[in-house]
Amino acid sequence: MFAKLRWKKLKLKRISWKWVLPVLLVLLAGGGCRTIRVEKPAERYDAPEYHPQYSNINIPLEVNKVQLKKLVNRRLTGQLYADTSFEDNDRDNLMLFASRMDSIDVGFENDFLTYRVPLKIYLKKRTNMGIFGLDLYDITDANAEVVLKFKTKLNINRDWSLSTLTLPDGYEWISTPTVTLAGFQLPLPVISDVLLKGSLGFIAKGIDKSVKSAVDLRKIVGDAWIALQKPFLVSPGDSLWLKLSPAQLSSVPIQGKDGNMLSSLGLKALVELYWGREPAYTVNPELPPLRITSALPGQFNINISLDIPLSYINSLARTTMRGYTMAFKNYKVIVKDITIYGQGDNLIVELPVEGTVKGSIYLAGVPVFNKDSLTIELDNLDFSVSTKNVAVKTASWLFHSGLVQKLRTKLVFPVGEQLRSARESVAATLRENRSVENFRINGSIEKLEPEKIQITPQSVKAYFVFEGRVRVIFSGE
Repeated sequence: MFAKLRWKKLKLKRISWKWVLPVLLVLLAGGGCRTIRVEKPAERYDAPEYHPQYSNINIPLEVNKVQLKKLVNRRLTGQLYADTSFEDNDRDNLMLFASRMDSIDVGFENDFLTYRVPLKIYLKKRTNMGIFGLDLYDITDANAEVVLKFKTKLNINRDWSLSTLTLPDGYEWISTPTVTLAGFQLPLPVISDVLLKGSLGFIAKGIDKSVKSAVDLRKIVGDAWIALQKPFLVSPGDSLWLKLSPAQLSSVPIQGKDGNMLSSLGLKALVELYWGREPAYTVNPELPPLRITSALPGQFNINISLDIPLSYINSLARTTMRGYTMAFKNYKVIVKDITIYGQGDNLIVELPVEGTVKGSIYLAGVPVFNKDSLTIELDNLDFSVSTKNVAVKTASWLFHSGLVQKLRTKLVFPVGEQLRSARESVAATLRENRSVENFRINGSIEKLEPEKIQITPQSVKAYFVFEGRVRVIFSGE
């Protein structure tokens, strides 16, 4: 009897454990879910601190010698010098008239403008015969041809005026006059010296005026300063606008090349790309003082920002994550919804879940740019501190569930198409040498560098810089 009772107890114990363990497992695995209460990370958006990079744009100023030659020849016409008295110049007994024989040639050597002024000379020489104590004179006239040479030193002043200093630079006789009377021949240097000294003031003044009218720097640069501040449409199809905000102008000394006059201005400006409507802008008409420097930097940057709206991010995340089921051993969690918002430099991922656990869990990650895939993704994505504190006690298995890894692969936002479109549009504009009013722009884009990612209440704003080379060439009349 005692043995039977003992066997029944033992059998009862075995039957009890046989059913109790599965029931417990079921209850833990989902038959009875556990509610977790995690403190929600605060939503916070920091004030913008991004300062875009300035660009240095070289603006070559070239005065073509053909254009300058036309201006000089237009100004210096007819008779250029007339000495109508035998008594002046210490009673030199010489009258001299010079008129332009042919066009004046203009060039540029080193840092001087050079001129060759061909002149036709008519002269009268008075000779005192002195017969019988009387002052008797004989007047002989002659014609000749000579080329006078001048050179002009140019400097650009801080107030954008152009200072000129024209000096004589010798002469060349084409045909020489011979004035001979009673064995006396008038030396050629006497004639040329008189001609140079007498005509220098007049011719030099005409040359200086011609140069200043041909190179009205204040007008040329002032027009560029204003014109470049107006945004222009780079790509109508993409509604892509380029905007310049100039800040400073520099210049290097004037030089010569291939007979032309060259200088370079350095424009320091913010260069930005915008999508959509024409960006707002204001024009500062005041041309700043010129900064004189020995060399201009070649750095050129185009700042571009991409807005990825949080509404788009949330829509994309819901498409890929809503209803997603994650199973780990005997545990299971189902993502009911997903919401992404900002907290300083982090994006917070809020996941309402159900299954083995019920409630909301939170993850945090820093948005970064992946240069290889041209995407924005979340770096260091992990459970928030508040989620970890609760999960350690009630659902530590979440740390091994693979949920974080899954979210890393899903929460990726492509920006490559926009970047490629922007780069191709800008590159095409520079290659095609397009005109903006009286200025031609050309150059190349060499590389793309990420700058900063900022989280705002409306969007994730990604800043990039296109690096390259660009020149703005004055093409007006």
